[in-house]
Amino acid sequence: MLTISAGHYGKGTGAVGFLDEGEETFEVVKQLERKLNEKGILVHTILDNQSKNQQQNLTYLIRKHNATQRHLDVSIHFNATKNKQKAGIGTEVLYINQAILPFAQKLSGQIAKAGKFKNRGAKLRTDLAFLKGTVKKAILIEICFVSSEEDVRLYQANKEQIIEAIAETLKSFVSVTAPVQKQMTIISSPALQQAVEVLFKDKQAVRQQLEHGIQTGVYQRIWLDNFEQGKLTIYEYLALTALQFQKNKISL
Repeated sequence: MLTISAGHYGKGTGAVGFLDEGEETFEVVKQLERKLNEKGILVHTILDNQSKNQQQNLTYLIRKHNATQRHLDVSIHFNATKNKQKAGIGTEVLYINQAILPFAQKLSGQIAKAGKFKNRGAKLRTDLAFLKGTVKKAILIEICFVSSEEDVRLYQANKEQIIEAIAETLKSFVSVTAPVQKQMTIISSPALQQAVEVLFKDKQAVRQQLEHGIQTGVYQRIWLDNFEQGKLTIYEYLALTALQFQKNKISL
C-alpha cells in the first residue's frame, strides 16, 4: 500500500515558471494512481482542495497521510530556481530516513533516465515538514524544475514515460517491503482471490456499496470513514459484502 499526495493545493499554490507546479502535481498523482492500480498496487491518493495557505496545506497532507495504512509516503513536487533559465537542471528525490536512501537514489535515476533529465540524485533534507511529520518511510519527488525551459520541454515530451518510471519503481518498493501481503489470502482459489482484489480496487464502486449499506441500515458510517482513510481491509470488505447480500437486520 502506498499513499501519494500532490505537494500543494491547486493551481498557483506552488512554483510557477514554464509550468504551474500546483496544477501539474494534481495531474501526476491522478495518473500515478491509475498506473499503480493497473499494476495491482493498492494506493491511497490525497489531493488538497480545501486549504487556504501553505501551513494549512502541510497540516492537512501530513494528517491525511498518517491516517492511512501504507508502506511508503510519497509527495509529488516540481522544483524551481529564483529566476527562469534555458538550461536543464534535473530531477531529485528528497528523504530524511537513512533507510530509504538506496530507494531514493534508484527512483531519481529512473526518473532521470525516463525524462532524459540530469540526475541530481537523492538528497537528505531534515527541514521539510512533510518528511518530518509523516511517521512512515517517506520520499518527496522533485520531478524537474519548472523554472528551466529545457526541463519543462523534456517533461512534456516524456511525461508518459516519466510517470511510468515512477509507478514501476514504486511498485518495486512494495514488492520488496511487503512480501507478507502475498501470503495473506483467505480464499483457496488464486483466481477468485485475484477477482476480489480487483473489485476492492474499484474505489468508486466500493464507496457506492458502502453508502448504500449505510442508507439501508445494514452497517454504520464508520466503515465508510475507514474506507475514505484507507483503513478498510479487503477482509472487512468481504464481510460487509456478505452481510449486505443477506440483508439481515444485524447492524455493525
